[in-house]
Amino acid sequence: MAYYAGNPLNRLSYLRSSAAFLASALESNKSRFVVYDSLNPLVAAPLPDGTKKLLLLKWDDLKQYIVGAEGNAQELFKGVDGKEEVELGRVPSFIKPEGGKSIAELTAAERRHVFINLPPLVFLGVDERSAPASAKSLPLSKPDEHSTLESHSPYGVPYWSFDVTALSELKEKLLKENQGAEFADMRAGMQTIPNEEASIGAEGRALVDWNKRNLFCPACSRPLRSVWAGWKRACVPGEPSAEGLDAPPACISKKGVHNFNYPRTDPVVIMAICSPDRESILLGRQKVWPKKFYSCLAGFIESGETIEEAVRREVYEEAGVEVGDVFYHSSQPWPYPSSLMIGAIGVAKEGQTIRCDLDNELEDARWFTRAEVLAVIEAGPAKQMSREEVAQIDGKEDAKSTPGGENTGGEEGWFRMPPATAIANTLCVAWAKNTYLGAAQSSSSGKL
Repeated sequence: MAYYAGNPLNRLSYLRSSAAFLASALESNKSRFVVYDSLNPLVAAPLPDGTKKLLLLKWDDLKQYIVGAEGNAQELFKGVDGKEEVELGRVPSFIKPEGGKSIAELTAAERRHVFINLPPLVFLGVDERSAPASAKSLPLSKPDEHSTLESHSPYGVPYWSFDVTALSELKEKLLKENQGAEFADMRAGMQTIPNEEASIGAEGRALVDWNKRNLFCPACSRPLRSVWAGWKRACVPGEPSAEGLDAPPACISKKGVHNFNYPRTDPVVIMAICSPDRESILLGRQKVWPKKFYSCLAGFIESGETIEEAVRREVYEEAGVEVGDVFYHSSQPWPYPSSLMIGAIGVAKEGQTIRCDLDNELEDARWFTRAEVLAVIEAGPAKQMSREEVAQIDGKEDAKSTPGGENTGGEEGWFRMPPATAIANTLCVAWAKNTYLGAAQSSSSGKL
């Protein structure tokens, strides 16, 4: 199973618009919160064996920062279903000093400030793994506006994500009270976190990021507010699109289905391309990547493309190699920021010559033999990446280029593979050990 996959939470999507359920799930003594600073989750001090765990907070730890000292969750979730006629909740004091007012009592400029600065709070789901088998089935009665955590999932442990980036006092308190804790970079520091915890952290990160990125409606420019417990964003009825302007006509998003209202997932193909005899694999590197680092080729699926068409196009554009058969292997959620990596293994056509001058994305691409890849695998787990190396792979402007894809003499293990947390590693290992569907050349099962 890919890292970040295997999320154990029951997301209960049909209850995201139920104020009663969400309020009971938020205020429950069982509720647990994953908090993020600049999208980095709070992680406890490492265990003696080096394993890291998410440092989960409780409702009492966060209540004053979410609803205020005298607030309650019922007020917070007013209008959570997105219906225009419902009065919105109250303003937390950390957003506006005179917090406690109804949002409806504020001026247009004040409301705008609230909607833009309110930290994302997202319901991730409930963990029902401790429930008896009889309690894990769907409820006998249809959920309604009176459903609560106790009536619907009495054994469930609710999980939430909450952004604390702007709450300096809280961050300082958490780090002071929990020795050795840190807000850890998920790509550089999460490799030792158990997969199921990492998958929850990934879900929370993607949703917090999406809510923070989408502050204004792309259709009408009004400020957006979070509804459905962080899983939808809706324009605020009657709000002007900018200070000093009259409210524009009703937004088109109020009717029909519009993908900008909901968290998006971008499909990406990532592929291990074999030579025609399947004894070599095509890997490439970008100029800014860490020294000697090579990986599978990858790219976003474009509009009107199938998975196999995207595989063939990306490999041709990046390396000038035409691909024939394509086999689906596996997929991986990738919350950087919100991709679904679709792993495939393809077979190059005969007589192909590698060239990287078509779109100039790669500094180098080459065929690696099975022996070369196995030597890297057998040398031990791939090195965990530092924050600086992650920045290099992301191509950030302040990251230093470290060219060095040269083969320094052909010794075993001369290049670096992606870490085990990346599906690129999974694909390389599957190819090298012949464990993928379609490994036998005569097999056509799994072909796309």
